[in-house]
Amino acid sequence: MKKQGYKMEYLKILDSTQRSFGQKKSYTIVFIAGGIGYMHQEDDNIVCTMEDLIFIKPGNKVKLEYRKNKYPLEVYVLYIGGELLRKLSDEETRLDEAFDFVPYQVKIVHSESESAMLIKNISKKLYSMNNEPPKFARSLYEKSLLTMILVLALRSSVQEDVQIKTNKKKHVVMDDIFIYIREHLTEDISLERLENEFYVSRYHIVREFKKMTGETPHSYIVKSRLDLCRHYIEQGKSIREVYALGGFGGYNHFFRAFKKEYGVTPMQYYNNLQIDRNEK
Repeated sequence: MKKQGYKMEYLKILDSTQRSFGQKKSYTIVFIAGGIGYMHQEDDNIVCTMEDLIFIKPGNKVKLEYRKNKYPLEVYVLYIGGELLRKLSDEETRLDEAFDFVPYQVKIVHSESESAMLIKNISKKLYSMNNEPPKFARSLYEKSLLTMILVLALRSSVQEDVQIKTNKKKHVVMDDIFIYIREHLTEDISLERLENEFYVSRYHIVREFKKMTGETPHSYIVKSRLDLCRHYIEQGKSIREVYALGGFGGYNHFFRAFKKEYGVTPMQYYNNLQIDRNEK
């Protein structure tokens, strides 16, 4: 894959550690597929949550720290050279210029759930192609996937401002709240509970949540539970087990939330996975 001008990596980090990302000559995109990490750059300590994208220009490096908790940190990392970006471009859209258009060296954005799901699935496919035998029109298919993931990532970058925390004290508290939610995800987490746990007003929590994620705490918790449920479905667990393990009180609530978020029912998602696996 290096010979083709790009490389896709997948990392599942289980123990507390720091990893460096960034290359001298390639652009780097880090996609947080699961868990919570802390990006260190100069004096900044920035929380990175599920569905975040980190853009790193050539010649820059960042450290991503994982503090061991109940959920592992899962990341897909795309390294891509400027020459390949130019080859994937067309007359209307120069992908290499799009990366250089905004004056940043390192940028973090939160992708919308629909885009994040596509980015995750395409990343997974590009990574798995390492071990697949050549198939019909592989090169064209690979270029199509690369183009799609780059466009989705860059759209997210254009649509959102940099999520840099300026008030250190406030964001240290918010970082702890994110970790608390992940560690107690399957429990009943109300604003009152967070307020009592962290001695911060519910209004402040809601306001900072909206700033950092674009969502309310309730919406973030539901989506995190749905992502956990989807992970269980991919492991082959029964739908009855899945909604209970994911912290949903009843099947009807789980069914409605899942279909609203992903556009298919839990059983349809399960059946689609089986079809995809049988075709491989």
